[in-house]
Amino acid sequence: MTATTLATPEEAYFEFFRADSAKEAEAWAAVMSYPHVRVSAAGRVDYYATAEDYASRASWEAREATGWVRSRGIEPVRLQESADKVHLAGGWTRFNADDEPILRNRVTYILTRIDGSWGIQARFGTDSFAQAEESDVSGAVGVVERHLQDFVKGDLDSVVGAFGFPLVDVGVGRVLRHADAAGVRSALAAAPSPRVIEEVGAAQTRRDGVVVAARWLAEGEMRTSAVFLVARQGDRWRIVGFSGMRA
Repeated sequence: MTATTLATPEEAYFEFFRADSAKEAEAWAAVMSYPHVRVSAAGRVDYYATAEDYASRASWEAREATGWVRSRGIEPVRLQESADKVHLAGGWTRFNADDEPILRNRVTYILTRIDGSWGIQARFGTDSFAQAEESDVSGAVGVVERHLQDFVKGDLDSVVGAFGFPLVDVGVGRVLRHADAAGVRSALAAAPSPRVIEEVGAAQTRRDGVVVAARWLAEGEMRTSAVFLVARQGDRWRIVGFSGMRA
């Protein structure tokens, strides 16, 4: 498969929608960094090991059955950035042949720079297609706030208790999928713990999925920025996706 060089995160973002709407499977796959993952607040995790894997699984039949003919990406906003990773708050609207909108979604795109080219490493989809009520937003943000406060206190049982599984942790050129508490607990025990929580707030909100952005100062004076995908599971909010960077 031919390599594509994308100079900025935004270029990769808009090429994603161009290739998708043109139904160009290989071009669509070339926009991603691998392994690539899409995490849905509705409970689905789609993992692609390679560009060939992504292109071979590309299909537009289900969308076309709804009347879809193209998608348009909304103007993205950089939530957090470092030299090799950017969190973009974006999303899309789907249109039919009469140019009428038929569905909207809000998604946080995790872009990484690998070998000089930007690609979409992961997508955190809110995927409930309706605005969240204020109380729902507060509940989702509160889960992340308590999660970080418990981490500051060293209470790993409570830290792990905030997660839903599978839990996806996105790095640069790396995607970890934790199936249960045991695996993620050992990873957290080895990670620098937060010392001072500087900021926690909702970046994208829907009824059953909220992306929460946070920033904290960790041991060794390392400043970390991160986004969390928080999903409603039954009567509780749980963290199902995480992407962090030192910035």
